[in-house]
Amino acid sequence: MNVAAAANLLHLIAAEPTLLLAAPHGTAGPDLTRRARDESHICLGCGNPATAAIIVNAPAAGPRWLDLCSDCWYTVRLVNDRAGLFQRLDRTPDISEFEADLADAVGE
Repeated sequence: MNVAAAANLLHLIAAEPTLLLAAPHGTAGPDLTRRARDESHICLGCGNPATAAIIVNAPAAGPRWLDLCSDCWYTVRLVNDRAGLFQRLDRTPDISEFEADLADAVGE
């Protein structure tokens, strides 16, 4: 998953969280580990086997599962962290800023 795809994924989840499967309320670490290791789910980013299970807490829809592989999870986290920084600075980032951060992070 590239940075633009990760940003689009986050926007889509924010706009329509019901696209993700509902997760039980009170889901904790052991539940995430069991879902990632013992169950078979595909990565929402690239379609490969998911290795990470994340809970998205959607205010209107409640907790939702987000299953990602390690590479996609890394990219989504990077974009999400960067977007949070720009929200605190009260400006919208340009996608090239995300791409530059990712290139720096992976040493390209």
